[in-house]
Amino acid sequence: MKPENEVLLKKPLATQSVITMLIMVVILWGFNVILIKYLIHFFPPLALASIRIAIAAAFLLPVSLWRYGPVLPPPKAWLPIFGIAFLSIFLHQMALSWGLSATSATHSVLILGLNPLLTTLLASVLVNEPLNWSKVTGALTGLTGIVLIVVNRIDASFASLQGDGIIFIATLTYVLGSLCVKRSTNLLPPLLVTAYSHVIGAAGLLVLGTAFNTEWFYPGAGTIGAIAALFFSGLICTGLGTIWWNTGIHQIGASTAALFLNGQPVVGVFGSAVFLGEHLAWQHVLALILVIAGVSLGTGNISRISSPSLLKN
Repeated sequence: MKPENEVLLKKPLATQSVITMLIMVVILWGFNVILIKYLIHFFPPLALASIRIAIAAAFLLPVSLWRYGPVLPPPKAWLPIFGIAFLSIFLHQMALSWGLSATSATHSVLILGLNPLLTTLLASVLVNEPLNWSKVTGALTGLTGIVLIVVNRIDASFASLQGDGIIFIATLTYVLGSLCVKRSTNLLPPLLVTAYSHVIGAAGLLVLGTAFNTEWFYPGAGTIGAIAALFFSGLICTGLGTIWWNTGIHQIGASTAALFLNGQPVVGVFGSAVFLGEHLAWQHVLALILVIAGVSLGTGNISRISSPSLLKN
């Protein structure tokens, strides 16, 4: 690996930059759930996952080459990179697309909201990240807000146990992949890790899609709205959002970064109100307060992220 990249890995970002990136990820990924729910009317689940990740990879690889040149990862970085590609991209994207087409948005939001809790627990076991009461309490507080949101929504008319199980698999695979991100970004800059993992994941999805897809799109897939939603989901939500997410994990760890994901369902609910005209109630406001409190508790009232001990690998 180039010496200048080794120096890059030692430079922590400013606290404000890390927080801003993670907040933007929450917003993008919250809207991405809405976009995928919209796009499954125009693309089969496997085709949608394949096309979205291929678009993200086509964006990430040129950007990484422009930023760093043709850098070859060291041998010990390939295993976690393949772990990210297989878990967080290949399995997660397939399960997410299939799950959202097989169960209700209410159930999906609640199950995806388990991400911070699972990440906090698994990170303490698998990558030796410190587990303390503030993280656990923060995750539980944020989850309480999520429960308030989903029980107030009336969208559970189309739900199935099978779909719920697939969404849980999507959540678990992403959590496990996030732990691989921490290991790989200790060896390579997050942009390179994101680009390589997406190229590998896209290749796997396209091969699988070519083998099993009898059709790649439904009527209406060529409309301006469907194409715009597809490219925004692939380029911005998936491509740019994942760069910021992996950078956040590199800077503050998987378990702390995951606490910000408590806000993703809140964004989804408020986004539904704006774009779909759904009703907002007092439970949503209370949920937002609980989510903010959960992130503050888990990160040590936010300001503690600036502590040098949290910014070291």
